[in-house]
Amino acid sequence: MVCSLIFKNSKLLKIGLIASTFLLCSSILYSEEIDLDLASDDFDLLEDLSFEEFEADIEISDEFKISTETETLESISGSPITIEGSDTFSGSIIQSLVFGIENPGPFFKRNSRGLERVRTNINLSTKGEVFSNLKYKFGGLVRFDWGDWQGEKFRFGGNSTEFSLKDVYLDFYPSNNIWIRIGNQIIARGQFDTLSISDTINPRDLSIPAQGELSEFRQHVPAILVNFPLSDFKIEVVVTHNAKANNLGKVGSSFDPTALFQGLAVPGGSPLVPVYLKPSNQTELFARLNYSFNGGDFSVVFSDENLNQRNLKAINATTLSTELSFGFDRVRMLGLSGNLARGNYLFKYEGAQLSSMPIAGKDPTALPWHKRDQSILGLGIDYSGVDNLTLGFETDIKFTKDHTNDLSGSKTSVGQSIQARWTGLNDLLMINGTLSRLNSEKSVISSIAANYNIRDGLSLGGRLVQYHANSATDSFYPYKNQDVIMLSTEYSF
Repeated sequence: MVCSLIFKNSKLLKIGLIASTFLLCSSILYSEEIDLDLASDDFDLLEDLSFEEFEADIEISDEFKISTETETLESISGSPITIEGSDTFSGSIIQSLVFGIENPGPFFKRNSRGLERVRTNINLSTKGEVFSNLKYKFGGLVRFDWGDWQGEKFRFGGNSTEFSLKDVYLDFYPSNNIWIRIGNQIIARGQFDTLSISDTINPRDLSIPAQGELSEFRQHVPAILVNFPLSDFKIEVVVTHNAKANNLGKVGSSFDPTALFQGLAVPGGSPLVPVYLKPSNQTELFARLNYSFNGGDFSVVFSDENLNQRNLKAINATTLSTELSFGFDRVRMLGLSGNLARGNYLFKYEGAQLSSMPIAGKDPTALPWHKRDQSILGLGIDYSGVDNLTLGFETDIKFTKDHTNDLSGSKTSVGQSIQARWTGLNDLLMINGTLSRLNSEKSVISSIAANYNIRDGLSLGGRLVQYHANSATDSFYPYKNQDVIMLSTEYSF
């Protein structure tokens, strides 16, 4: 009720959101006499220029794990699956402020340092059972932006509201060993925390890369998932339809995808307008053969899919505007992944062979783009031998077959990522740090985040994200001044 009154008063809202949102909401929520349960619920326009290399953050929430790998393993263990409680309702309210540290340049809406985003996210979900072998989950997100940059200044008003469905599915267990999920879902199967090789089912939200948790970047897809045992192996088949693509920034936003093409000669200097095409085939197939053993597991994966990143397909220039049409490319992938735990070490690996990958020439506007086969190998290691501290390192090597000098990038390219996670104060405080260099580039993204649990269900967070790029050919060069400081408070129930 108190929060509602605050939000209805625009003058008070402006003051409260900027000056005291976090302390105010924290005190309000903390004073409520409610028994709370803690709930947690890369824009690849050019080949080798990928936001997808960096997915941000090491930690994956408990809810995220339940909806992916963890539940898969439980469902095929030979024991009946149970969900605690017949019907449960949960949610979270996240209030965040984002402050731009530098002037990003005149091309973007924000053309000076200052407040960039004031956003409220409301996540709600319910789950339960229809019958003993038929479960359901229904969840959605309401996103409310309190203002935008207008006339060289952030102004409250002109608010925008977005609603999106998240987990909306049915789980069917015809036997103790077979699990079928139908509906909107997350299916995360990769081994790495930052690099992405074989984990390609779910597209990403790249509109604000690295400015959030990994679970926030994955986009739900409509799919049918079937998981069943075969001797000592586990078979998983996934079919998606109309899974869409990576979500890119809007024109004028901090990560406007047309920024990479600002050097394009257009009639009369007409503005660039992105046009997003639909794929000719909207159905995708993924299959995985998994073998688990004491201390590790091994998987072979196959896919016939649309790339999650759209690539430049056509340019239509007029005196009024220049349309850049981005469309899908169809590829096939044969890959492997796995991990091995030994003492305080966790060794991880992924590899993939990709057919007919699109690669731009030195001039990305020279169409059509070239098609080449690519091989990618990734290795990673996590070390947890120090109290309250986990260190991680990941690297991938990409090899392009029949690469020539007229193509962008290089024949062989390498990317790396370093992560660190520390917990203290009886696990109430968590600090995450990530440093990633994009494949084949000098671009580096660094992020450090802290989160403190005031009590069960209530936490405060902060994050510093920096984008480093010195070469004009790097994908993050147009965004090199988009560094931000983020503050947030979360109430979950």
